[in-house]
Amino acid sequence: MFQQKGITKILDGGFTISAEVFPPRNGKSPEIIFKKLKRLAALDLEFISITKGAMGSLRGGTVPIGYMISERYQMNALVHFRCRDMDKTEVENALVDHMYFGTKNILAILGDPLPGEAGKQLDPNTHNIYACQLVKQIADMNNGIYQPLKNTTQPREGIKTEFCIGVACYPEAEDMDLEIFIMQEKAKAGANYAVTQMLFSADAYSDYVKKLKDADIHIPIIPGIRPVTSMNHVIAAEEIFGANVPDSLKQQLQTVSEEERQEVCINFTLKLIQDLKDAGAPGIHMFTMNDIGIIEEIMANL
Repeated sequence: MFQQKGITKILDGGFTISAEVFPPRNGKSPEIIFKKLKRLAALDLEFISITKGAMGSLRGGTVPIGYMISERYQMNALVHFRCRDMDKTEVENALVDHMYFGTKNILAILGDPLPGEAGKQLDPNTHNIYACQLVKQIADMNNGIYQPLKNTTQPREGIKTEFCIGVACYPEAEDMDLEIFIMQEKAKAGANYAVTQMLFSADAYSDYVKKLKDADIHIPIIPGIRPVTSMNHVIAAEEIFGANVPDSLKQQLQTVSEEERQEVCINFTLKLIQDLKDAGAPGIHMFTMNDIGIIEEIMANL
């Protein structure tokens, strides 16, 4: 039986390559994601992350897909865990579900509000208002501390879970002082490592890691990258995800033929991976929007 490893243990083995996938829209065949995972299993990837959309996203399946990544496809899994939709009791129950499925790695995120919910106020007595509070709840379970029973206030003692806790981070955040403060809180709460929002610059990564270290934050920071293959991908990276795409890449894409654009993009990504490795990154995590072909091409040329 395949034994999953925690991400921090995986990082001890040297520079890692990993990728993210997301479940198909509800109503689509599960075979869509199964076929993609089968192709990924043929590559030399250290782990696969599976996203968790908002409750209104109509993309269920994160929990069983996380289980199948390891059980059926013999790969380490990183399962996204969003808490905005759940109170602390529901969070605990969902984490216990993951424990039963043998999930080792959790990416703890608050999650964006659903449309129309931006102003909704959550009760801090019943909900995790910040991602660092979700991190602490998971870390508490790792220490055998569980939620009080109904109509009681004292935490309960129980078995110690073994979740390796990851968090998201933002090297190009508009308010860097706030970002550093948030990361301090996540690290103090028990975060074991972080994965960045997509970035296109090794310098941006290095500057960010230096700021974290200066703030006494020393958890591993895995850079997330988006291997683009077209101007549409570049536009989406900038407009939807707020990434800073270098002008040099954009200018080059505007001057070459359509047939040459993919080669330009792949070469850019390969150089970025090497630059990040040279900058001391523990690995890279690829956001590919379920385009497995991009991952296959990159892995063939590394």
